[in-house]
Amino acid sequence: MRRARWVVGTLGLACAAACGGSGDGGAAFLGVYQVTTHVAAQGQGASIACDTAGDPVATPPFVKLAVDEFFDDPSFIRLSECDDAAGAVCTETLVLFNPGGPGLVTESANSQIGGGFPCQLYYSKATATLAEPALHLDLIEKYDGTDRPAAQCTVEAAEGLAGSPDCQRIERYDATRVE
Repeated sequence: MRRARWVVGTLGLACAAACGGSGDGGAAFLGVYQVTTHVAAQGQGASIACDTAGDPVATPPFVKLAVDEFFDDPSFIRLSECDDAAGAVCTETLVLFNPGGPGLVTESANSQIGGGFPCQLYYSKATATLAEPALHLDLIEKYDGTDRPAAQCTVEAAEGLAGSPDCQRIERYDATRVE
């Protein structure tokens, strides 16, 4: 009986470590930041270079990184745009970060057939890096709607877009932590 409890406990700890668990890897990022620069660019019917500088965007003056209320786990950090330095008047974005690499990251890839193209591939990645008190957010979206057979319309093919220098949309924020 002791061995069974040890194995179950060990498996639970291993999964918590490997699966993200409820660690505090993102705790250093939590807070409100005043936006100093916000730029974006989007290809209108064509791709753009992922390193495109982008055009200034008029947005709320603050961003907030907070533990997502649904998950209530510091491994899930929600990006919101805010109107005030207290972070009380905010609009959540669809970006949900996890600790990973040198900071926070979220990555998604999917494929579908339809919409006038035999295959459509989508890839997105958002990263957050912190050099206290400066926060940098980088959000990219990639798309490929080329003619390829259904057998090649896979999530793996969508993940392959990660290495492409072409983007559909880029967005970057630089911000400073509010004391």
